[in-house]
Amino acid sequence: MLVLLADPAGAEGVYKWVDAQGRTHFGSTPPPGQKTERLNSQTATPEAAPAQGNRSWQEQLDLSNQRRQQAREKEQASAKADQENQQRCIAARSALDSLERGGARYRVNEQGERDYLDDSQRQAARDAASQRVATYCR
Repeated sequence: MLVLLADPAGAEGVYKWVDAQGRTHFGSTPPPGQKTERLNSQTATPEAAPAQGNRSWQEQLDLSNQRRQQAREKEQASAKADQENQQRCIAARSALDSLERGGARYRVNEQGERDYLDDSQRQAARDAASQRVATYCR
């Protein structure tokens, strides 16, 4: 792309045209026999540019603040989940320790009576407690 810049004080204007190969050109004098477009060479007023820049800056600031807030919320949720997992880990280890110590184990049924666990039930409870330890105690 060929770009020609002229001195604004002595320039008659800037022209834009597309050549036969489809390339866009700019220049201070239009080529003969080409369809050209004269471009406005006036610059924007100083007040217009900062207003757009301020709006863009404010949008960027708002977006940045929103991302920080989302990151804080995500971090808080992660910390809460970690704390809950730690509590579940403690409970799972306690249950597993209790089951591994041996002795008679029971559950209280709906009538408030004790139902003692047989060996297979105790092993199933031990396996479930081991699985909870593996899940929550990472």
